[in-house]
Amino acid sequence: MTQPQHAQQEDLEAFLKRFFGSGNGVWPGLDPDYRFKDRTLPFVEALRRGDDAPAVLPRAYTDRDRFVVYVIAREPRERAKTAELIRAFAGPTYITYDEQVGIQPVWLDPADPIERAIRDYAGERTTFRLETGRTLEHRRNLAEALELMQRTQARRPPRMWRVAKPIGRLLAEFDASLSAGAEAASSVVLDHLAAAGVTAANLANLKIKRLDRLGRSEEILQLPELADAVQQDLPLPVKEAILNAVYAALEQPLAEGDLPAARARLEERGRFVPALLDTAGGKLGIPALSVLLLAATVLEDLPALRRLAEAAQGQDHTGALPPLLWQDAQRILAEGDAAALPPADADPGPQVAADDTPQAGQTVGSWPAFLAAVAAGSSEGAWAIKERSWTAWPPPADHDAVLAELLDGLENQAAEEAWRAVGAFIEAVGYAAPAGLTAHAFVRNAVAFDRFGPGDLAALQALAEIALRAAPSAQTYAELLDEIGAYRSRWVSPERAAIALDFVDRLFLAACPDQQARTTLAYDLLEPLWRHQGRLNEADLAFAKRLSGEMNVPFSWQERAASDGDRESPLSDTPPMKVLLYSLDEAVLTRCAEEIKQLAPAVDAARASDHVGSAQLRQKARSADLVVIATRCAKHAATGFITQHARTDHIFYADGSGSASMLRAAVTGLRSAAGSR
Repeated sequence: MTQPQHAQQEDLEAFLKRFFGSGNGVWPGLDPDYRFKDRTLPFVEALRRGDDAPAVLPRAYTDRDRFVVYVIAREPRERAKTAELIRAFAGPTYITYDEQVGIQPVWLDPADPIERAIRDYAGERTTFRLETGRTLEHRRNLAEALELMQRTQARRPPRMWRVAKPIGRLLAEFDASLSAGAEAASSVVLDHLAAAGVTAANLANLKIKRLDRLGRSEEILQLPELADAVQQDLPLPVKEAILNAVYAALEQPLAEGDLPAARARLEERGRFVPALLDTAGGKLGIPALSVLLLAATVLEDLPALRRLAEAAQGQDHTGALPPLLWQDAQRILAEGDAAALPPADADPGPQVAADDTPQAGQTVGSWPAFLAAVAAGSSEGAWAIKERSWTAWPPPADHDAVLAELLDGLENQAAEEAWRAVGAFIEAVGYAAPAGLTAHAFVRNAVAFDRFGPGDLAALQALAEIALRAAPSAQTYAELLDEIGAYRSRWVSPERAAIALDFVDRLFLAACPDQQARTTLAYDLLEPLWRHQGRLNEADLAFAKRLSGEMNVPFSWQERAASDGDRESPLSDTPPMKVLLYSLDEAVLTRCAEEIKQLAPAVDAARASDHVGSAQLRQKARSADLVVIATRCAKHAATGFITQHARTDHIFYADGSGSASMLRAAVTGLRSAAGSR
């Protein structure tokens, strides 16, 4: 055995001792005389042999009646493959999961010694935590299914894992899921992109964009790929995401006017910022622009400082920048102005493109031109998506009829390409002036091309919300609802209950010009859930009952999810806790808070919809035992602020923008937070 192999074996044995240590009663201390060791030995031996299969390790909690099995992907890029194997061998028969987002890796609890051991050994986001019923038979069935999975996978010849969707369609679904606030769905699509062969550089860019949307600044700065990424020609949104992450470390001293402390933090946390100093500042937000200004003052880089100051003035950002930072920048410019101007005959040196200078491929400057370019599959359209250049244009609502006519007139291939723009459209509209005709045209596109993947469904729900908010006529309203319900059999199921309930929730919140059309769609979406209500989790069942009453669809619902009695105590027994709910949709916040109060009376749910950080938001984040965030159209300044100041590790994300999605995330979070006490 070579030295590296020997070292790997030692690491493995050290991990196994930790895994079967305090907190795991399956095989205490790997005691060779333990009488039940034969149940676990096959999984340990497979891991020691290094079989070409995911690792499977069972755990019985020693402080409560709970049994889980951890399945660990051999490496991060095999997460999608591992999820498919789990579904194939264990599936809904032995485990429950949300079919909309699939079987997902989990965030391991660093305070739990067993999960900390897994994280130290295998890293983050490679581990699946599977649960089944509480009886011995349930546990034995799951273990046998996973043992069969391991044996089958280890014996088959190696092969490349392939996905059915082309990369272009996966990229469109990824962008759509991010814009629509589908956190888990975006993770699923990211895994499929990795399996599809996206380059390491592009995959790193997508990870950074996703973490930025979730406000996970520290994770961006700790990415192993970050050092290589900043050496590339990064798209502007990725550069801004990295700078936003650095700003999280500087925010407090900058807010307090403590420039020396901010400079010290920059030197400690911003080692990649000098490589980004040539970023054009004209399209950056306040956090990213502040980081670059501070770096330019530290380095006394007068050309960069002058360019950034002009960008801040051009965007009228000077009043929003930290006052002492702006004053310091102005002082350095004034003192070095003469030295910064070269003689008339001097070589000016390399020039950085001004913010308004057209870049390669930058020939589109409006939504109609952009959508036409994307539909044509041109490099100009791809460039505009990559750089998010649409953020500088008048909103889609200004061209609503033109955009809708353009979409409806496309041939098949062009219509397929046009879906690449849906994420940009959803994000650009946000919760401001809706472009209802265009949203409706995108809905027709989704239905025509069977876009019912995890990210696509979240986008479809967001598009429906935009179209309904535009106050359509009775005829248009009925047509929209008929199109949404026409293919419900392809996607409505207990495993996808939250997305169906989000649709019904939006129907209730929106104005209704055709009561019959509304009642018909509500019935069509709720009826499959009612027929299989025994498979609904407690959050979905509770909200389905509420919507059934609100929409006057008289189904008879049971009192409590049947599967809950097998595993969990009622939510009404949840101890006193403080929960922070964050969304830009205040109606969703209100409905979710009301439902939490019904399910868990001792829980205090605070709400926030701030666009930026504030003293009040800081206090809410610091006092929360659980944070639940809906990221659709969320402002990074707020989401990053919340995750930075939260004192709890229990931060959960809604996989959509509706009340049902947020309630499901909240209930999952309450279970997790209560279980860790």
